[in-house]
Amino acid sequence: MTRIPPLDREEMNEAQQAILDKVAGNTGRIGFGPAIGYAYSAEVWRLHNESSTHLLNCSLTNPQVRIISLMTVKHWKARYPWSAQAKQAIGAGLDMDIIEAINEGKQPDFKDDVDAAVYAATKELLATGNLSDAGFKAAQDTLGLVRLVELIHTIGHFSTTAMMANAVGVEPPEDAATFLKT
Repeated sequence: MTRIPPLDREEMNEAQQAILDKVAGNTGRIGFGPAIGYAYSAEVWRLHNESSTHLLNCSLTNPQVRIISLMTVKHWKARYPWSAQAKQAIGAGLDMDIIEAINEGKQPDFKDDVDAAVYAATKELLATGNLSDAGFKAAQDTLGLVRLVELIHTIGHFSTTAMMANAVGVEPPEDAATFLKT
């Protein structure tokens, strides 16, 4: 059971209903997970969904977004987002060995240098809140500045997702493909 009760449409104000309608029309993902919390603030809900939409078509590949998402929700020990992002990662073609290595806190064996650079920059940012000069240069050289900025944004996006899910108290479904190891 969640800490925050899901809102029914009739409990929402006009702004919340407008976002509900837009989200339902775009993704159909409403009324569960961290969205239970977002629904209480129409503007936060709108902004978070716009950020989610951006991540579907940014300079990072979908598997790279999922690497970042998995690392971030693991960092915040967010069980519901872990199961949701693992499912998304599988759908994006991310190898299950990579997903499980992240879950176990181990260095995945990446076949792609860009994916490895995404992992390295994300790992350092989550561990320290910054990039060392060497870490910045490595990320800039491999990713370029646009992807580096979008990587940082992605960490922020999934930090919000993780903390909202944790605060709301949502649990992963019993049939999740994988569960967060803590």
